[in-house]
Amino acid sequence: MKKENKLTLTRAELEVMEILWKSGKALDVHEMVENYPEPHPAYTTISTVVRLLTMKGFVGFKKGNGKQHLYFPQISKAEYISKSVSDVKANFFGGSVSSFVSFFLQEEKLSKEELEEIATLALSLSHSVSIK
Repeated sequence: MKKENKLTLTRAELEVMEILWKSGKALDVHEMVENYPEPHPAYTTISTVVRLLTMKGFVGFKKGNGKQHLYFPQISKAEYISKSVSDVKANFFGGSVSSFVSFFLQEEKLSKEELEEIATLALSLSHSVSIK
């Protein structure tokens, strides 16, 4: 059974998760290092990060050839983003979606086109939701 992870990812952990999410398959540590842009981090650095991700429940592993382990994400990128946004909404905005959205609309320097795109999206979503 998969552990429920209630922790957030550090920048280094998020970089490893991005590699795993993009690969679509289980990778060994060497393959993860190869998927980093130049200069590649040290094998031991990635190995340590993967071990931490495994302990936190974000990454699982299976036996590969010999002593090799193949690592895979236990949570999808969409699930992680959704959980992170929900945590921010709960911790900073009292769970209020309108307060959350209002904050970003006021704080971000959005162009007229971006605001129109958001308004169009909100309108189209409101038409697809049936009110009971």
